[in-house]
Amino acid sequence: MKCVVNHPIRRGRLTETDHDAIIMFSAKKYTPGRIASIIERHPSTVRFYMYSHGLMSPPGRYRVKPCVRNGRLVKPFDRDEDVFIQVLRIQGYTTTKIAEMTTKRFGHPRTPATIVTRLKMLAAMEEARHG
Repeated sequence: MKCVVNHPIRRGRLTETDHDAIIMFSAKKYTPGRIASIIERHPSTVRFYMYSHGLMSPPGRYRVKPCVRNGRLVKPFDRDEDVFIQVLRIQGYTTTKIAEMTTKRFGHPRTPATIVTRLKMLAAMEEARHG
């Protein structure tokens, strides 16, 4: 899946002004792409901020098929992996240790950053479900 961006993109971390704009426009039901064009950021940056702050919920479905992106195999998380990483986090394991254990158990490399991102997405989905 390729994202085509038709507006200039500012680089660097999101500012407090960006955060406020994302919150305001998401309350008006603007899409991440529309917000991104207004604040001149990449749509994925805006979408990730919205997911990780509970402003929108990632799709609840699980994709079954891995795909190749930029020459690398990308394997989506499945329900078993989600349950596994949540249980380990509740038990107090670090994201580095969770990544190691997940890679060993499921046979697909996971990084600590991937685990952090997935845990944030799962928390946002839970928050969206239960308000």
